[in-house]
Amino acid sequence: MAKQSEHGKLIAAAAEAALAPLGLCRIGKSRCWISDERHWLITVEFQPSAWSKGSYLNVRPTWLWLRYGANDHHPRPTGFISFENTTQFRPLIENMAAIAAQTVLSMRARFQRIEDVYRFFAERISQEGFPVYRAAVTAGLVGDISTARQLFKRMAALDPAGYASSIKLLKSECAALAPLLDDPARYRSAILGTITERRENWHLPPDLECLESMDSTAAR
Repeated sequence: MAKQSEHGKLIAAAAEAALAPLGLCRIGKSRCWISDERHWLITVEFQPSAWSKGSYLNVRPTWLWLRYGANDHHPRPTGFISFENTTQFRPLIENMAAIAAQTVLSMRARFQRIEDVYRFFAERISQEGFPVYRAAVTAGLVGDISTARQLFKRMAALDPAGYASSIKLLKSECAALAPLLDDPARYRSAILGTITERRENWHLPPDLECLESMDSTAAR
């Protein structure tokens, strides 16, 4: 096993101090931390640079009910910090970790309900492909059946020519879910299957009641 660098140790210590109290867990010995929100995740990455020692900061949601992700943009909450020496870097990385913690809290509050996520997607259908896919699947999940049906039809009519190969996967997923809209129980069961698979991919335990938890949160 490679010996951890000095700035790597400082990053790990700062992240532990700021993120562990919020319930985040480190992924192995990596610079990545995860907040398990049951049907979604928040990932925090102290991303290295290819050019110099230091760290970028990425804090992003992962919507587990979307089999192929959302491809939604969440800007870095702060800029790159460079490592020169321990004394110089320690306060900078501690501040970055504090920003990461605050961003996690803000993201939890911003997306407290599944309706909040749906609104976020619905306001950003600016182009075909991922924006339509993520809004369509989530519309069905929140019970906006007419919008879901409309968006699924839009995905079905989309000519994949000129798009990345992933567009065929999105179309296939939408084609599988669209017929289930008339049976909410089957639709939710399919979504739960996706969540379970994606949790397993993240090496997280099954959470078969996560959608019930989502309903309880929405009712508050």
